[in-house]
Amino acid sequence: MMFFFGILRLLMRIMLTVLLIILLIIIIFCISSVKVNLSFWDGKFDWNVRYFGLQILPRKKKEKKTGNSENQKKSDKKSEISQKEETAETEENPKKPVPELMDKILEKMQKTVKRLDLAGSGLTALPSALYWFGRAVTWYDIETDILIADEDAAVCARNYGLAQMVLQNLFGQTGSMIHVRRKSVSIRCDFIEDKSKYQFRCKVKINIGKTILAGIVFLWNYLKASGQAKKTIVSPKL
Repeated sequence: MMFFFGILRLLMRIMLTVLLIILLIIIIFCISSVKVNLSFWDGKFDWNVRYFGLQILPRKKKEKKTGNSENQKKSDKKSEISQKEETAETEENPKKPVPELMDKILEKMQKTVKRLDLAGSGLTALPSALYWFGRAVTWYDIETDILIADEDAAVCARNYGLAQMVLQNLFGQTGSMIHVRRKSVSIRCDFIEDKSKYQFRCKVKINIGKTILAGIVFLWNYLKASGQAKKTIVSPKL
């Protein structure tokens, strides 16, 4: 009897350790973040996506292996055989009569009503989901190097003020929705250079747990809105 209880305790401990390991993996997965690096510097655009320090995107392109001529001939023969079989099936099975025009119109009307209902439910569920998704996103290490150049001093000054206004509004609006942390924002004005230059680099961090929470909020509100729409809107029986 004591031996049986000992084995039972051992099994319970193993189950508890397995559950704790699974719970720890879930917690680490939810706490972790996906990092996106964006860069447009010296006329070159570069981007990558990293998770736990490993680059997952973009993937390296694999070299395509050239097929042999025999394989190509076999594939051509197979396609010819399949085409012959399709033509034989169409000859044996004639086409069904086309439905009337009124039936088609009614079917299209039903489909459009369903799509509008789905779109309305999605729009009502979107704001709360975007709020939680905004809490999951952090835009940081922002570097900009903008050179406004023009021979005309008035045009150069106007473009300089416009660039300042655009950047300030951009950081202000995005800062109200997501976390924004600047590193260095440089806008210069030059009356000698002929061409303006625009360079930037930044990083975006997306928390996985908060993103999953945003998806759950969206799904819950979507199902709630679609349920209310079904109660209020009565579809006509055709």
